[in-house]
Amino acid sequence: MIVRVPCLGREPVVAGPGAPTRVMALTGMSHVLGYDAQAEKIDALVGLQDGPDIIADLSIVGSQRPLWKRIIELGCAAGTLLVYTVSRNNGRIDPDELFDIALEQMANGVGLLTIHPTPTKELVDAAQKRIVPWTSRGGGLIITDLIASQSQDNAYKKILPDLVAAALRHGAVLSIGATFRSANIFDSLDRVQQAEIEAQLTLASEIAEAGVGIIIESPGHARPADIIACARRLAKSGFPIMPLGPIPTDIAIGWDHVAAAIGATLMGIEGGTHILAAVTREEHAGNVPTLESTLEAVRTARIAAHVIDIHQLAATDSDARVVTQRAEHHTCVAGKQSSGCSRCATTCPLERHPWT
Repeated sequence: MIVRVPCLGREPVVAGPGAPTRVMALTGMSHVLGYDAQAEKIDALVGLQDGPDIIADLSIVGSQRPLWKRIIELGCAAGTLLVYTVSRNNGRIDPDELFDIALEQMANGVGLLTIHPTPTKELVDAAQKRIVPWTSRGGGLIITDLIASQSQDNAYKKILPDLVAAALRHGAVLSIGATFRSANIFDSLDRVQQAEIEAQLTLASEIAEAGVGIIIESPGHARPADIIACARRLAKSGFPIMPLGPIPTDIAIGWDHVAAAIGATLMGIEGGTHILAAVTREEHAGNVPTLESTLEAVRTARIAAHVIDIHQLAATDSDARVVTQRAEHHTCVAGKQSSGCSRCATTCPLERHPWT
């Protein structure tokens, strides 16, 4: 299945099996005073050479100037996570308010909306046996409401038919978030996560039958073998996959952008990666990502995406240009027009000798 994420004034972002691997940058306000810093970040991302295909506004506070509007105004496809800015009363969520937020965003050009419709009481109970029951921030809010309301259906399930109908009208794409993605490599691909993946696939099929573009998110932290197994299962579905990392080790504190690129590449080679959410080095460092680290995350994810595309699409044209330049100018130094460099000096193996 191919999805087309709307982008006002530009061609939609095409993602899925057979399309180039896309990159999504993450921004968002953690405090109402954080708008200017995040707006600067969005401006830099839009101006970045080979920048992100989608920029997500993951703000956890509401604002009269939502970041997603700035993303759209600058001509980039925008993504959001709906539940972050909904009001919460003792943990309770008003499903009607959640739907109204979705409707406003879709009507104003948000093309990709992440939802968390999979939590059930059974999965919540089963997750208690894990080292860390759940790590999804958005999914955790839905779980809190589910417990507080003592309802059989979570807030998203209550509005899902209307949400799907609205997405169809506006051409928006829905991404099914992974509430029970593993928070560490030891909980990876356990019974809870496998059950959620099957629930995601079932919901994806139902939503796709209604004519709405759908993306599946998974798996989070996972051992390399589990990443491969998850990728193979998801690839069989034919749906576009947006991995959350995945992070193949829990020790990469401060280097999670590198760990995520490794995990994404492992997953992509198995056909289970179509959109990369660019992970920053601050993922587990407790800090708001800086402008510099956000740009670094996009560049790192773009390299992983390209490696995946070499394998999946034989996308080697840019590599061929680099190799040709090196061969013609007898140097491995990017952009250099003559042989030799300060590192190799007279031992440069690429330098042309008189007898060759």
